[in-house]
Amino acid sequence: MAAGTAKKKTTSSRRRNRPSPRQRLLDSATNLFTTEGIRVIGIDRILREADVAKASLYSLFGSKDALVIAYLETLDEQYRQAWEQRTRDMTDAEDKILAFFDMAIAEEPGKDFRGSHFQNAANEYPRPEAESEHGIVAAAHEHRRWMHQTMTDLLTAKNGYPSATQANQLLIFLDGGLAGARFAREVTPLQTARDLARQMLSAPPADYSI
Repeated sequence: MAAGTAKKKTTSSRRRNRPSPRQRLLDSATNLFTTEGIRVIGIDRILREADVAKASLYSLFGSKDALVIAYLETLDEQYRQAWEQRTRDMTDAEDKILAFFDMAIAEEPGKDFRGSHFQNAANEYPRPEAESEHGIVAAAHEHRRWMHQTMTDLLTAKNGYPSATQANQLLIFLDGGLAGARFAREVTPLQTARDLARQMLSAPPADYSI
């Protein structure tokens, strides 16, 4: 009798300590979407892995597309926090920009060289039709907008003139490094991209006073 009571208490404690249904849905979606893709994953599989009823998914998110948007927004928030943590003690703009490359070099092996989850998501919706699909693409683009704006602000302060074009070039280096790393399944292309970025950042700023 005592053993049965202890077992019930343990089970009850585990249930109390479980993440919320919303968090379990996000965790399951993140695992499945990042490793297998978005469109190929059905609602039932997410529910099974999350151990959540279908009614809970629709009450919490409303649809699979809304869950995809929440997944991207969560990844974006985590990425921003990781970058801010990495650069917290840095004072040089160049180091803060190169941190984007350093993060990719550090993370890609653990991600099985899947590249940018945001680019992957946008690529799955090349011609969005429904409003919710436009929302998915917009969530992916928002991450890139933040990266571009962050680089632009750092470069503008460093150079003393608007530097959005240079930020575009740096993102192209990063895009190429990620694509190359995915193809080669090694970080060498990302290291090359970082070297190119460092060379560009080390060049004297253009003199427009002439």
